[in-house]
Amino acid sequence: VAYRTSRSNGSATMTTATIYLPVEPRALPAPVVLIGRSPSGLADACAPSKEALPGANLALPFAARGFIAVMPDFSGLGPEGTHSYLDNHEAAQQLFDGALAAAALEPVGLVGDPVGAAGYSQGGGTVLSAQALEQTLTGARPLRAVAAIAPEWPISTRSFSYEDVLRNPSRITGLAGLAPPTVTVLRHYGFLINRMGMTGGEAFPADERDSIISSINSLCTIPLGGALGAQQLRLEELVDEAFRLEVLACIDGTPGCTGLGKAFHDWLIADIVRADPQGARVLITQGLGDQVMPAAGEAACDVAKLRAEGIEPELCSDLT
Repeated sequence: VAYRTSRSNGSATMTTATIYLPVEPRALPAPVVLIGRSPSGLADACAPSKEALPGANLALPFAARGFIAVMPDFSGLGPEGTHSYLDNHEAAQQLFDGALAAAALEPVGLVGDPVGAAGYSQGGGTVLSAQALEQTLTGARPLRAVAAIAPEWPISTRSFSYEDVLRNPSRITGLAGLAPPTVTVLRHYGFLINRMGMTGGEAFPADERDSIISSINSLCTIPLGGALGAQQLRLEELVDEAFRLEVLACIDGTPGCTGLGKAFHDWLIADIVRADPQGARVLITQGLGDQVMPAAGEAACDVAKLRAEGIEPELCSDLT
């Protein structure tokens, strides 16, 4: 389905979603579970609805148990425009709007409230943001539980080793980890297009822009990471030097916090959300061998943040 929604800056847009309907609803109206599937990049081919698995694996168990499962693609994936990668507010808004779209398509009384949300990777971060923003965005708290699987949730300027990328420009890209180079270029690109109305390449070194933009617009995250490691051999080839120094000045509180770097840093800080201690219960599931969202890094920081904000999450781990 396609439905109306909005960007985090308030502008109107549209997006698409896949909706799974149960053969036998567990109740009437049928309760809704929101599915946060990781878009896995900015290319249209990376839209969750275009990938049979594992998106369906997240949704089908709920549909089989009588829930309506709604899995949005998010703006810019499929429809015109560029996806705002890791925008907490925008993703949460579009997740809740997907439930409204499902209700608009079915006869009155058949679709109930969203009672749960489950997400993987970027989608795991999205459902954690939904827990935090539910009251603000919807005026109510029908969600009862949120399950985040290996969540990719931006909670500080250190998330996904972003500061490390900026502070170590001479480091070999392939040695910086599986996620940090990819996440860095996707966030810069999406921000500059959607927030600044630019081409998206202004945060990349001039002689690397065409190569990076071509990779972003044609590859999903895993092959994109491989392409960056092969074509941009050092981290300095991913970030324009002036932009890098501007962002670092903002992080460190030193002179030079200005220009596009300041605008990006301001957005990073404003996009961090605070968990709702009166909101849904939280389950975090994490593989201890995860090299993309490491348990000792991202997951541990997410748990610490939730606890500091009044949420005691249930935890589930696996050795792989």
